[in-house]
Amino acid sequence: MKLPGADVQLPDPNAMARQIAAGRSVIAAAIMAAPVVTVRMAGTDTATARRVTWLTRMMAIRDGAIGVGGVLAARRGTNVAPWLLAGAASDAVDTVVLAAALRNGHAKGIAATLTLPLAAGTAVAGVLTAARLRRS
Repeated sequence: MKLPGADVQLPDPNAMARQIAAGRSVIAAAIMAAPVVTVRMAGTDTATARRVTWLTRMMAIRDGAIGVGGVLAARRGTNVAPWLLAGAASDAVDTVVLAAALRNGHAKGIAATLTLPLAAGTAVAGVLTAARLRRS
């Protein structure tokens, strides 16, 4: 798809859907494999990171289920949009919660700060890709 009045070519929405879903699955697997490291990257101490390992794994399972569901839907040729919208909703909530944690000092550092635009951007990409899939 080419944007009107621009030289920008948007990627195929089916390819975007597969990439978003696969990326979510990979990130979820990494979080599941190293939950303490993941929380430490948000600027918490090791003891806190160890105490919330269970919560971190819950987040990883959620994202993994959404990602794998999207990958399977794409492979089967079924509607990927609901999976993209579920991921976008969780990314939007993650963005708001992480922004509050950064603001009140519960999260800190460059990794946590850089996660904000990544989560927000992925939420927007998911919504836009779902909308493009519905139009095609």
